[in-house]
Amino acid sequence: MSGTGLNALLFLVSCIFDFYILILFVRLILAFVHADYYHPLTQFVVKCTSFLVTPLRKFIPDVRGVETATLVLILLIVLLKWIMLILMSYGIPNLLGLFILMIGDTLKLMLEILSLAFIFQAILSWVQPASPVYQVLNKCTSPMTSPLHKVIPPISGIDITPLIAIIVLQLLVIILASPIIAYGLAVAIGS
Repeated sequence: MSGTGLNALLFLVSCIFDFYILILFVRLILAFVHADYYHPLTQFVVKCTSFLVTPLRKFIPDVRGVETATLVLILLIVLLKWIMLILMSYGIPNLLGLFILMIGDTLKLMLEILSLAFIFQAILSWVQPASPVYQVLNKCTSPMTSPLHKVIPPISGIDITPLIAIIVLQLLVIILASPIIAYGLAVAIGS
């Protein structure tokens, strides 16, 4: 397969896995903040994920409000994603490198999903603040913005704490997650 064709295939495989991981992370967050089970967003997420999560929940119980089965499933799917990507690009990967990649990529995806939640929440606050989706997003992001509100009050009625939270989350991606992924990839492909 040509370099361009392989890159396109790798991109598609990565996007498919990342989209499903996104849905699983949303499930994890919604369960953690005790979002309304009957909300359409929650129902969509549950229907897309329950066929894999429900069997795991029989063996992996929740721990302190965290759906541990969903977290384990996220880690397994991230691991499967990297196995496929490395097999398609480099050959058989190193197992230790795969586990490092799994941790780094899971962390990166979690931080990016939280950043997206802040962005969507900001857009909805301008366009449709009474939206039920806005209420769900607010419930998901408020644990991070509440401590910031104590330090940075609204300026002229404008709350800048979501912007600060996004900056902090993206800094964590750059400082923490990206080096872990780079190191894991180097170990996984043996370079």
